[in-house]
Amino acid sequence: MAKRNAKERQARILQLLADNGTMKMMELADYFQVSRETIRRDLIVLNQEGTAKKWFGGAVPVQNFDIPPIDFRSVEMQEEKRRIAEECLKHLSEKSVLFLDTGSTALCIARLLAACCGHTIITNSIPAVNALLGSENQIIMTGGSVDSAVMSVTGMQTAEFLEHVKVDLAFLGSSGFDRHQGPTGNSFEDAQIKKIALRNARTTIVAADSRKADYSSLIQYAGWKDIDYLITDTGLSKSARNYLNELTQLICV
Repeated sequence: MAKRNAKERQARILQLLADNGTMKMMELADYFQVSRETIRRDLIVLNQEGTAKKWFGGAVPVQNFDIPPIDFRSVEMQEEKRRIAEECLKHLSEKSVLFLDTGSTALCIARLLAACCGHTIITNSIPAVNALLGSENQIIMTGGSVDSAVMSVTGMQTAEFLEHVKVDLAFLGSSGFDRHQGPTGNSFEDAQIKKIALRNARTTIVAADSRKADYSSLIQYAGWKDIDYLITDTGLSKSARNYLNELTQLICV
């Protein structure tokens, strides 16, 4: 590869970040055949310009990863989320042990589960626990620190608890997964919790509305091949549907 000057290299870095979502400093150094120190200086410049964000030995594109409050998200696409939740419950067997993730679609699942009985439901979602109170299920809430942005408990205590729990089903959410090869989260702690729940579940289901295919998020927590089912609504574009059908068992409702 011909050597580029700093501005050309920085412009190409932005394109690579747009295409890949995140890149490590070593990957960029190998790509451009320059030292990591050169890449580090490039990333400092891009970070100062506000066009990329330097992040843990690499960089991520500048995007809005702020999470809207769950009350706001819950009123969006209510009918689609209800259909997704109903489809999720078809995968339950009698007296299932399940993990229920955070998020507005998971909250829809919790509201339907409240009318069921005999299941053991493990969750780190505060709204899900509230929705399930009074139901004829066993409700177990993980320990951890409260994350007020997503109304959940998270952190080391949550991860340690889930490491020792095996479940029949894990209902997992996803932030935007455009330009990713699997479902995503908006924080490293959230992604870690999802990874553990996925690893300790007999069957894993990602429940996400079709809009998630149209924008990107911070971190991928699994590949689509690691997921048993992706349940979404019929608003998924034809190209996204064809792509996802090749990677996992896709159900559009």
